Amino acid sequence: MHGITGIKYLYKRKSTFYIRVKIPKRLGTREVRLCLRTKRLAVAIAKLDLLLPMVKRLKALVISSRTLETDLVSKQLNQIKDAMLKQLTIADIDPLIAKLEQGYSDGGHTINALGTQSLTELDDSFKERFVYIAEAESSTEREARFDEIVIGLEQDERWAFIESFSSIMKLFPQMEGADEPIDALPLQAKELLFSNGFKVEPNSVPYRVLLSKLKVTNAVRDQLLVSIIDEDFLGERKTQGLLSSQSQINANLSQVEIFEEPCGPLFSQVYAEFLEFKIRKEKLTEKIQKDYERFYTVWQLVMDDRPIEQYRPKDIGRFIDRCFELPRMNIAPYNKMTWQERLDCEVPEEEVTSPKSVQGYYKWLQSIFAYAKKDTVDYISSSPCNIKRDFTSNTRGAFTDLELVQFLNAAQDESTQWKKWIIRLGIYTGARLGELVQLRKSDIRFDEETKRHYILITDEHKDQKLKTDNAKRKIPMHNSLKADGFIEYVAACGEKVFEELDKSVRVTGWMPRLMESIGVSTFNELGHKRSFHSFRHTFITKLMNDGVPVNNLQQVVGHEISSFGITSNYTHKATSIKNLVEVVDMFNVGDKQFSGRVEL
Repeated sequence: MHGITGIKYLYKRKSTFYIRVKIPKRLGTREVRLCLRTKRLAVAIAKLDLLLPMVKRLKALVISSRTLETDLVSKQLNQIKDAMLKQLTIADIDPLIAKLEQGYSDGGHTINALGTQSLTELDDSFKERFVYIAEAESSTEREARFDEIVIGLEQDERWAFIESFSSIMKLFPQMEGADEPIDALPLQAKELLFSNGFKVEPNSVPYRVLLSKLKVTNAVRDQLLVSIIDEDFLGERKTQGLLSSQSQINANLSQVEIFEEPCGPLFSQVYAEFLEFKIRKEKLTEKIQKDYERFYTVWQLVMDDRPIEQYRPKDIGRFIDRCFELPRMNIAPYNKMTWQERLDCEVPEEEVTSPKSVQGYYKWLQSIFAYAKKDTVDYISSSPCNIKRDFTSNTRGAFTDLELVQFLNAAQDESTQWKKWIIRLGIYTGARLGELVQLRKSDIRFDEETKRHYILITDEHKDQKLKTDNAKRKIPMHNSLKADGFIEYVAACGEKVFEELDKSVRVTGWMPRLMESIGVSTFNELGHKRSFHSFRHTFITKLMNDGVPVNNLQQVVGHEISSFGITSNYTHKATSIKNLVEVVDMFNVGDKQFSGRVEL
């Protein structure tokens, strides 16, 4: 363990930071040490700042200890040490248990492989050493004594000692009725909590839950060791299934780490420093400053302002993917829009911004995080800007039938109503996201001639906007939407079908997370990018491939009618719902002709 130059009380051991305060031995211990559970200097400094009042109390106690009774000093010392620890919650318990279970299998096989001696073969010198280790009052002290003995042995003696030790350990789980001592669990819980920086509060509910879960995991550990020693391979595999998987451990520990770590400087604060640095030190030109202003405006609208260390590559990827959907600013109507309006609108493929422009956003982000990583700044230890994107092509891709099935089954399991229905509508209507988000209850209508419901895409209500006049249209309701209960859902709505969605940007931000959760990649095997707009691409592509009349399809999706002489002037106005129903009815996903889950 070595100290951090210029920062009092902060130490580092094996890349992890600690607080360490040395105190006189007369207080019963040589030092108070607390693991900060982080490898990031910026986070460690933030934690140290929060704990400095406790450190000052500790130093004040050292000064006054000469005039105080020993018992009182010890009591106050324990109070200060407790105040420096975190409070255990029930949410912390599973990650602690999972971390504990990581080495059960490897440890069991190691003991089995090394523990081949009988107890009668153990010599007196080993027994003395074993008793010396066993008499230690804590697992930390036992480990220290074990290390002390092993280091002090010659190389040829070392393996003999370890094998003898393994033979003793191998014996314990085979002893019939060898229940743990009554006070063993509290001792184990105490050591586990202290080693992970938590308080021990024996009367709290989380502590009692921890004891219960420790009892269970100890039973699993012992059963696993018995299975390994007895060479009961099926029993071993069955018992291993009760242990936390590595992915669960990583996920749980990751969630706890993010939750527990204090907030470092926000992105906005770091960016202000970065901009000042670039202007002052690198003489940033006015043109580049304007570019940076544009990049930062979009970032603020799309991303939350979080502590700089909490951004991950997937956050950067989602932001860049959103930038690929921005319109070109030098053409109408986008050149007169606000940035929020540009983000909200659906942009045709031929009008999206160039990949080179998107690369500008990415290079801007790389510069900011590189600044935050500089050794003179040290807000982060690594940059999240390590994503892979093709900045030479922005072709949009469609979804496969299998992927549509995955989306529909996810919608079936979704409890949030707008998420459940926005996906289904995107798949079965081919409508633009902006058109769906602004739907009113009165836009869901019934056609007497065909006895079918339809969706009216219009801009007649307040705050409704359409891309072009061609976008005004009627979309016959797909039978699957009705069978799944969309009419009943609409009946229960207020004025708007999606009251929670004031902007389509909320759906755009959620869509990548949904795709990630169901295993649908952002890019297909051809490198084409997929997003919510890909439902529209898929709808049109599938129906075109099935040979539906092009003019009818154009009316369903709101494209300009193909010109075929003067008659094209009348087609869009004259076509009835009856002629459009067959277009929608030809669109099918898997075996979906009814409500429920979908199969291919």
